[in-house]
Amino acid sequence: MAAQTKIPEWVLQCLDQYGNCACGRNITKKMGKDKLLDELEALGYPCELEILSDQKEKSAYPKEATYILTLKSHEILQDEEDED
Repeated sequence: MAAQTKIPEWVLQCLDQYGNCACGRNITKKMGKDKLLDELEALGYPCELEILSDQKEKSAYPKEATYILTLKSHEILQDEEDED
């Protein structure tokens, strides 16, 4: 785990390498969406969290979903590349 945080090191490595990370429900639920995003931002990884689910489940943390963190700066770079 990253120093002084509950965020696993592999999440930070994925964000460094790819600009996004499928972090999973367990991490997101354990920390809470806001705390997860706040901790990532404090570590220099300002992210957005997208929860993709085709289930009708109204839970804040659906079991059958994909939890994707995307670096905000990476999104800006992607938009600029698409315009070229």
